[in-house]
Parts: sequence; structure tokens; C-alpha cells
Amino acid sequence: MATRSEEIADHLAERIGLEKEFPPDSTLPSYDDLEREYEVSRLTVSRAITLLAQRGLVRSVKKTGVIVLRPVQRRTVREVVRRSPSGGYVFPVAAAAPGDWVLHGRLQVSRLPMPDEIADLFGLEPGTEALRRRRVSSPKGEPPLQLADSWLHPELAASVPVLAEPDTGPGGYLDVVEHTAGHGPLSWERILDTGMPTAEEAKLLQVSRQLPVWRQYTVGISAHTQRPVEVTAAVIPGDRARYASKLRRDGSARWPVEPVTPAPQSLDVG
Repeated sequence: MATRSEEIADHLAERIGLEKEFPPDSTLPSYDDLEREYEVSRLTVSRAITLLAQRGLVRSVKKTGVIVLRPVQRRTVREVVRRSPSGGYVFPVAAAAPGDWVLHGRLQVSRLPMPDEIADLFGLEPGTEALRRRRVSSPKGEPPLQLADSWLHPELAASVPVLAEPDTGPGGYLDVVEHTAGHGPLSWERILDTGMPTAEEAKLLQVSRQLPVWRQYTVGISAHTQRPVEVTAAVIPGDRARYASKLRRDGSARWPVEPVTPAPQSLDVG
């Protein structure tokens, strides 16, 4: 049986959408108004709003209220890296949403202490200072889809000053890493995780802090040193992507195999 908060969330969800009472970018009634309308406590209203936020329908903004979010498309992301016709690499998330991508705000280049998880991927001490290239982007006409922080190994950034420039030329900063710095061809490893966004991430991606996000770390490995020279940490709203990849057979699962006698019992497929 649904709780009162769930009933209110369902009723509000029916009132949200294009050409409905609460269209995208509008705000829901205040908590006081919702308390009176549904004749419930503030705690019940708060729980209902949290449920709507978890569905990706609204987000709360201090001093503004509860904002209705624009509908978004969920795309299937496959683990393929390609080159764009104009040069530069296109990684899986962008490849899943072809067409023109735009920045939300400017690309930011800063020297900052690395987060612990980034330093660990480089094999460096936590807090080591490194160059970070940050951009928030999406397909044209859509809300922010990806917050990407590209961290460059301190030795790499020191040896190639152009990497500190917002515009590194045709092909982007990775072409500089591969050609100018001599680390090509790069190979990549990817680590995928989920979690809740920080306040800063939720603000930049324009999502609720109650909506889970994908966190993916793409580690660029030098063909020259066989060590990481670049790590890109990307944050993606959990309702914007789903991931698909081909499974590979381990050596123990090679085919054909000799018939097994007696026949094994059926196993659950997980």
C-alpha cells in the first residue's frame, strides 16, 4: 500500500510536463501551499518532493523553490572511441549522442591539488598539485549531460606548457599528449561507479542532489612509459545514460567444449 508521500508524489508527477499545470522550468507551489492543498505535514510534503527528485522530475534551488526539470533522453553508451571528422577523439558518452555538442559556461583550466582517487590512479601522493581541464557539456539544446575533469600528470603538464591553454589547437589536448609529448598511441582503461552528486556537481549539471549519478574514470596510458599520463573523471546524471558492452570469453570458457557427463544442473543466470 502506497504511503501518503508516495500518493502525493504520484499526483504531482501527473501535473508535471509539457502543456501541463507545471511545465519545465516552472516552480511547484511552496511547501506551505502544498501542506494546505494536501492537508498533510511538512515532513510528508518533503518526502514527496524527495521522491520526485529521485525520479529526475524536479530539483530544489535555494531562494528559488522546487524547479521542474526539462524532459531528457536516456541514451545507450557503448565502449567505443572514435575520431570526429574535424579531428579529436570522441569518447563513448558523446558518441552515444552524435551531433553538435556545446559547452555550458567556459572551459576552465586550473592548477589544483588532485582528489585522492585521482592521485591514486596516477600512483602519486594525495594532494599533489596537477593541471585540471574542466568542462560541462551536452548535445545542443539539452541541459548539461556531462561534467568532465581531465587531470594531467604533473610531469606532462610541466613539459608541455600549451596544455595549460584553453585552446590547444586542432585535435584537442589529447593530440598534444600523443604527438607533441610523444605518448601516442594512448590506450584507455575505464572505471565506472555510481553515487550521489556533491552540491557543486548538482549545481553544474542542474540536477537534484537526490538523483544518483554515474562516475566514470577514464585513464589514458602512455604507449611510451606504459603509465597513466591523463585521467578524466566524468559525472553524468543517472537518468541520462545506460551502459552496454560486449562480454568476452575467458580462456576457461572457450568453445567448442567436450560434452559434460553427467549433465550439470541448471544454474541461475546472473
